[in-house]
Formats: sequence, C-alpha cells, structure tokens
Amino acid sequence: MLIELLVSAGIVLGLLGVVFGLVDPGAGVLAVQSQTAELHQRQRAALAELHRDLLAAGSGPHPGILGTVAYLTPAVAPRLRGNPRTRDAGSDRLSVIYAPAGESGARLTTPVAGPGGDVTVTADNACRAAPCGLTTSGGGLAIIYDDTGRSDLYRVVRRRGAAITLAHASGNPPGAFPAGSRIAPVRIRGYYHDASREQLRLHNGAGSDQVAVEGVIRFSVRYYGTDQPTSPPPTVVPAGPLVPAPGSPPPPAGTLAAPCLDAAVAASTDPTWWSAPIPQAELVDGPWCGGGSVVDADQFRIRRVRVEIALRVRNEAWRQPRAGGSGWRRTGAVRDATATLDVTPRSLRGW
Repeated sequence: MLIELLVSAGIVLGLLGVVFGLVDPGAGVLAVQSQTAELHQRQRAALAELHRDLLAAGSGPHPGILGTVAYLTPAVAPRLRGNPRTRDAGSDRLSVIYAPAGESGARLTTPVAGPGGDVTVTADNACRAAPCGLTTSGGGLAIIYDDTGRSDLYRVVRRRGAAITLAHASGNPPGAFPAGSRIAPVRIRGYYHDASREQLRLHNGAGSDQVAVEGVIRFSVRYYGTDQPTSPPPTVVPAGPLVPAPGSPPPPAGTLAAPCLDAAVAASTDPTWWSAPIPQAELVDGPWCGGGSVVDADQFRIRRVRVEIALRVRNEAWRQPRAGGSGWRRTGAVRDATATLDVTPRSLRGW
C-alpha cells in the first residue's frame, strides 16, 4: 500500500512539473510582450516629441512668415542654449528655438538697456492687445530684434499688463535696443543624452532640466544643408506699432537677417550643394555671431536634421545580452530598439 502511494505521488509530482513547465514559458512570453510594448511606446513618444519640435524650429512669430526667428538666430544648434553646465557642442545634443503659434509679440515703447529692466510694450499690427503673448510661464523667454536683424534673448521675470520686467538671458555680451524694436515670446527645447543614467533629457533654456525619455542608450545627431551660407528669402515684417487701417497698402518685402549672417554670405561663394553633410567641427569653429556669442554663423547653413535614438528595456532581467557577453533569459529577451528621424524644419524649406 505504501509503495502504491509513493508511486502515485511520484506520478502526480511529475505531471505537476510538466504542467508548470508549460505554464512558465507562457508567462515569460507575456512578460516579453509587455516589456516590448512598453519599450516601443517610449520610442514613439520620443520620436513624436522630437519631430514636433524640429518641424517648428525657427518658426514665427508673424502670421504667414515661417522663418523670422530662423533668420535672426540659428533654428537648430548642436549645443544647449541657456544652460551653462552643458553649453559645449556635441553630437549627442541639439536645441531648437521657435515662436509659439499665434503669439506674434509686440513693439517696445521704451528702450532696453543691456542687462534688461522695466519696459513697456505696445501692440504690433499682428496683435491687437498687449502684451501679445509675452508671459512669465515656461521660462518666460523672449527675443528682441531691431530692423537691422540684430537680436538677443531676454527673460520676462514680471508682467503687469503692458509693463514688463526683462532680464538678459543669453551668453552674448548684453547690448541695447531702442524703442520701436520688436519683442516676441520664444521657446527653447534642448535635448541631450545623459549616458550615465540612460536618459534623454530636456532643457528649456531658462533653468528647467527634466527627463524626456528613460532607457536611452544612444542619441546622435547629424546635420545637412548648404555648402555655403545663403541669404534668407525676402520677408514682410509688420510695420507696427499700431494696427493698420483697413485697405491700407501692405508693407514692402525686405530681407531681415542677423548681421553676422549677412557678413558670412558676403564672404562666401555661391552654394553648389543644398543637402551636403555638415561636419560638426564646421558648426563650432566660427565665425561667431555677436562678438562673444556661442553661435557660429555656419549654423545658419543647416536645412535638415537626422536623429538616431536607441532605447532598451528598463528591467535589466529582460535585456538581451550584448554581443560577446553572457546572460541567461528564462524564455527570451527584448532586443534594443533603434529608430532614425529625418526632419526638415518648415521654416528652412525653400531657403
């Protein structure tokens, strides 16, 4: 009787072992699928955010004029703007600048001294009520520029109707802008790879630094554009400061460009190629804009940006062993996901 009991128990335990052996791989497959789905969701989120910001790079602020900001300062740069800790250029970072859609900015009615201070603004003819999108939220960044194309970044630190307080916010030696200069809100989106923490991080140019995507093991950027600097297309900038009367003739088209871009165009030959790879060394070796600024005039040559990003699962137990390495997975592992994004900013098309 005891022998029969032991045999029966052995048979039952054997069957249970077979059953659990079948169930465990099933659970492993489900885990792999879950980890894979989460990985690709992070990849899609990263690509969507990068695509949106790269498309908007250099846009605004005036309705119907895509490239005004891009003509004043490079739409895309291989470094972070406004972040002294990561100001160096690198292939693992980029920053874009653009004016938010629908926020055209205003005109200064009082001059701005270099470091900033209290000023008042009035509506430009693309905006009917001051402060025309100027705000302290999101870093409060604004670009001030005059009719010569000279520009600089400031931060709105306080706003009371049409009266605002500005603080100089760029790496340039501060200059001064006369009354009548334009001021428009802008956004800066700077992406860089923190390899030690496997993160793609986002900097807004005004002090905010946060995680954009986790589990990023590689982030690289390449640039393409003209082989020589070129002048931007003619631009119709609202004359302001008041809204024009109905039926009044439109302002004539003119060229608005940063003085250093004009100087670079004058010193160059006609371009022979519009989609050439631009070595990063050419984007950080001068000539410099603004005397002391970290903006290289060659950055105005950029017309297209290619980003490659690689991610892996955050749970190390489900990572695929690297080539030549060792590692055991119960039922499988999740491969790293690599994607390439190739974008031409809207403001740079046709330039």
